[in-house]
Formats: sequence, C-alpha cells, structure tokens
Amino acid sequence: MILGLGIDIVDIERVQKKVQKGDAFKNLVFSAREISDCEHKKNPYESFAARFAAKEAFVKALGTGITFEYDFNELEIVNDDKGKPCFLYSEKVKNMILERFATLPQVIVSLSHSNNQSVAVVILEKVVQSPF
Repeated sequence: MILGLGIDIVDIERVQKKVQKGDAFKNLVFSAREISDCEHKKNPYESFAARFAAKEAFVKALGTGITFEYDFNELEIVNDDKGKPCFLYSEKVKNMILERFATLPQVIVSLSHSNNQSVAVVILEKVVQSPF
C-alpha cells in the first residue's frame, strides 16, 4: 500500500551556483558522506542536484512539505553495493515519520538527470507482513 508519493525536478545550474557560493548551503542540505560522494563524481553538480531533488520529493511523499523541524542533511542518500540509491535518516526524521504513519515505510527512490535537470521520485510504501 502506497502511503506517499513525491516527485521533484531541479535545474542543475541553480544547485551548482549555490554549491559554488560556499559551504553553508552544502552543509545545511547534504551530509558529509553525500558531499564526499558527489565531489568524487565526474560532474558533481548533477549528483548534488539529484540528491536535492530526492530530498524535496521525500518531504512531498511524507506530506509535510519543507518544515524546519530538521535540516535536509538529516536525510541522506547513499548507494547500495549495486549503486541503487536509498535513504538514511536521523532519529528526528524517523520519529516524524512514525508520528505521521505509525510505522516506518519502505522508501523507494529513483534519481535521474539530463544535461540541465535532475529529477527524483520517492515512494513511501507500507511494509506488509506476508501471511505465509
């Protein structure tokens, strides 16, 4: 059962300008691991933009929009050993999710980009126990 769905699209150049201005934006929005991962990419700004879009899509799927109860760097996008993106989040975010849904949903995230834009889709799905 789908609990929430969010999508967001971001202009890469817009994120690039914010990242190049200094560390304030990067440190507010991205975790240290995300910054390191993005900065080691051939085009780091595509990765920064895709992660930013994913965080925006996450709060849309959650149904809260942007709140100031936590910083975006408390939502972290990491890749599994096959490269699939997934979310890690702080206890504060976890508790907010539990307040909203009374359960921790499976979070499905997909990232993509073109030359100019990055897009992300997030699905929050209720984990249902198999009857078998």
